[in-house]
Amino acid sequence: MPAYEFPGGIYPPERKERSNQAPLRTAPLPSEITLPLSQHAGKAALPCVNVGDAVKTGTLVARRDGMVSANVHASISGTVIEITDSVIIIQGDGEDRWATLPPLDWRTAERDALLERLDDSGLIGLGGAGFPTYIKAQVNEHHAIDTLVVNAAECEPYITADDLTLRHYAADVLEGAQLLARLCGAAHIIVGVEDNKPEAIQALQALLTVIADSEPLASVTLKIIETRYPSGGERQLIKKLLNREVPSGGLPADIGVLCHNPGTLLAALQAVRDGLPLVARVVTLTGDAITQPGNYWVRVGTSVDALLAQVGVDDEQLHQVVVGGPMMGTPLTSLDTPVTKTTNCLIAATKEELPPAPAEAPCIRCGACESVCPAQLLPQQLHWYARAENDAALEAHHLFDCIECGACSYVCPSAIPLVQDYRSSKQRIRYKRIETAKAEHAKHRFEFRQARLAREEAEKKARRQARLAQQQSASSDAKGAQAVPVADLRSLRIAQTAAKAAVRKAEKVLARAAAQAPQQRHDDLETQLATAQENLKAAEARLADARAASDQKEAP
Repeated sequence: MPAYEFPGGIYPPERKERSNQAPLRTAPLPSEITLPLSQHAGKAALPCVNVGDAVKTGTLVARRDGMVSANVHASISGTVIEITDSVIIIQGDGEDRWATLPPLDWRTAERDALLERLDDSGLIGLGGAGFPTYIKAQVNEHHAIDTLVVNAAECEPYITADDLTLRHYAADVLEGAQLLARLCGAAHIIVGVEDNKPEAIQALQALLTVIADSEPLASVTLKIIETRYPSGGERQLIKKLLNREVPSGGLPADIGVLCHNPGTLLAALQAVRDGLPLVARVVTLTGDAITQPGNYWVRVGTSVDALLAQVGVDDEQLHQVVVGGPMMGTPLTSLDTPVTKTTNCLIAATKEELPPAPAEAPCIRCGACESVCPAQLLPQQLHWYARAENDAALEAHHLFDCIECGACSYVCPSAIPLVQDYRSSKQRIRYKRIETAKAEHAKHRFEFRQARLAREEAEKKARRQARLAQQQSASSDAKGAQAVPVADLRSLRIAQTAAKAAVRKAEKVLARAAAQAPQQRHDDLETQLATAQENLKAAEARLADARAASDQKEAP
């Protein structure tokens, strides 16, 4: 298979040798865990246990809230001791008693049963984004998927969790890839791995012949690529492997590709084959302040402080702890923080290892940031627009195509924190979009309410006129009785016109929302349109009855 290239990229020191030399180990069972209700993209989960409840490892403690959300399970056995708006705290009993789900054979089980299992298990993408896996597995309902990419590049310095996962669980990872390929309809699986992982590559190569002889559902190809940051970005890896370009503002699914990392595929297989909810993951513990660096199976909810103490952190040398890698990670402000489903690495760094950033200097317009940008953006212009809060210009220059890899900040001679500017600008724009959507929704609700009040007033007037007509008919001679008053018909026509206007407005609003609004608001507008249509039918029926009554009275 030919190798293609993505633009830009850098070659920072890898610093992976401190954690990839030791075998994969299991961290000690924590005595207490803190489970955040939001460890994933979308809404936080809703607690479904009470203080004082006894739970087992794998017990569901919080249910997903809405489609884009994920279940949360107890990662130790014990007792629920505290529930807040954001976390559930469990005191362990030290016994580690389990509550598992019934095993399924992914080759023969119904597709809906497999999707339900991924949902029930609380499985999310373990590469960092945290998007619910059961939703991602259904992407072929809207896009034709031909290739599943196993993103084993793991390009960021320090992190070796995927490397060790492949060394120890290569067969399970590839079987998990077959499972996800079946769900999304992919006929091809491509494993992309950087050439700095020889043992993982050897483990994968040993399986290729066995897989080919077993007639798998999807063909498997191993592609070894050059070590270059950020080759692990979805867009960059797809370009490198398939020479396909993900469109601006688009997703890999738009070009027939779905990406998963090895940890997610392993967890998916364990959820289906073994009935194990997502309660633990492989975490790289590294940095010069750690005496026993390596990769560990860690229970979700374990305190970072307690975990680092177990692997021998030197408090005197410790300068900062970074969650994730040094390029895209986030320094912790407090070690009293739990490991979550998306925690793939903890770097306990000394001051010499990751020194504080130098003072920012004015931009010298050297263009270095532009030359290394893997998304082919203009970081310098984005920086100026971000500082000026010129959101229109930021969007015109494709701010949201920025993957926040940090390559531009890494090469900037002026030490400008470019990525921080981009992140804050994205947050500001997202907030404005949400507020604008709320305002538009409130406006539409007000307009619907005004139309409804006008219709109801017209109907009331029509009923009053009808009652008046009945009273007049009762007190006069049947032969000389008047037909339904013109005012009655006029009022009903007004009601019909108001109902038609409400339907037209609802249709226009729904058409605009179809392309712009979130699904929840889109469903709400559809309900309003249906209500307006029903009101129109009712108004037309009343008008028809009134006309029929008028015609009958006018007949000789």
